[in-house]
Amino acid sequence: MARKPRAEAHRLKNHECMRKIRQRQRLEVQELQRNVEQLEQQYAELSDNASAKAQDIRLITDSGLDYTEAVAVAKQLGADKMMLQTQLMQKAAWRRQLQRILDFETSDIASTPQPPGIVNVRINALDEVQAHEELGFQPLDEWTLTQTIVENKREIHHVETRLLQPSIFDASDDMRTHRMQAFGWDIVQRVENSVMEFVFTKKFVGLNVLEIMQKTWNSYMLLDEFKKIKAETQRLQMLQQVNQNALVFVRDVGSPSDISLFRSVFAHFFIESTADDGTRYVLSTQSVSTKYPRQPSELEVSGKLAWANLSLSIEALDVVDQSTGETYQRIRWVGRTDYCSEEHAQRDAADTLQSMLRWEMLLVAPALTLASLSID
Repeated sequence: MARKPRAEAHRLKNHECMRKIRQRQRLEVQELQRNVEQLEQQYAELSDNASAKAQDIRLITDSGLDYTEAVAVAKQLGADKMMLQTQLMQKAAWRRQLQRILDFETSDIASTPQPPGIVNVRINALDEVQAHEELGFQPLDEWTLTQTIVENKREIHHVETRLLQPSIFDASDDMRTHRMQAFGWDIVQRVENSVMEFVFTKKFVGLNVLEIMQKTWNSYMLLDEFKKIKAETQRLQMLQQVNQNALVFVRDVGSPSDISLFRSVFAHFFIESTADDGTRYVLSTQSVSTKYPRQPSELEVSGKLAWANLSLSIEALDVVDQSTGETYQRIRWVGRTDYCSEEHAQRDAADTLQSMLRWEMLLVAPALTLASLSID
């Protein structure tokens, strides 16, 4: 029998891996549901018990029985009330965890194809021992990756909800939110203290969005290519390949200030999903925890190195307007970054806008030109 192509082998391997993840998630969901049902039953029993003991106190009081007995019953009732409150808090925590898993179940990551070209890209990698000693990085498993993806989706949704609703915050936020249009982009940015949030949206026609996302994926792997988009980048090394659509990197970005270097450790992942109005491709970046014991570097001790937190997303959507039949493509950059101070957040706002424009010039403009020439 002929040997299967490498791409097909990778696809089957990824499919099997994600099948196991979803099977484990289903078992966890079932366990969570059982726990929630148990907590609800305990809640009902404790409520009934509390009501009964309250009635006992009234009976004791009415009948004039021993005072110490009434005090003992009252204390027991107080203990039951505390237990009830604890059970309610635990029930709420279980429900939040259950909702996070169910939210992830709506994602189509299992069917996401591997972006072609990654197998042939030589990525600068840091070995696991050095990554742990220098960065405090612990390799992600598939469950931790799932939590990271859910966290990114939640952060991005929060930013979109906050910034795509004009006038809710604009009139009262002391000019922290800026809205404008430039080069066909609808641009919204907000800086508050050390946090910068943004949404950039543009409509295209005749753009092969999957091809653009594949090229973007590869550009984000290589330092020399990524510096063309974000020129301040000084370091880009892979720490782990969790699967063919998810990798972990460390990135250092230079800054002309008292803090000369900002460092981030993040997961970078590719997801394809089907929306009501078309097919969506998403490249996301989400900071991961590096809180494990490690030796601080000289730069950190001197205060010249700081850690930046990132929640970023580039979404490309093929849209079919159901009312007109028009087909077009929508690109949206969304993100939230924390660069330690408002001064650095303001600088990051300018850098991020420039990076988006460089990305369009380097990757999107040539593709549109080529598409136009092919039509002619």
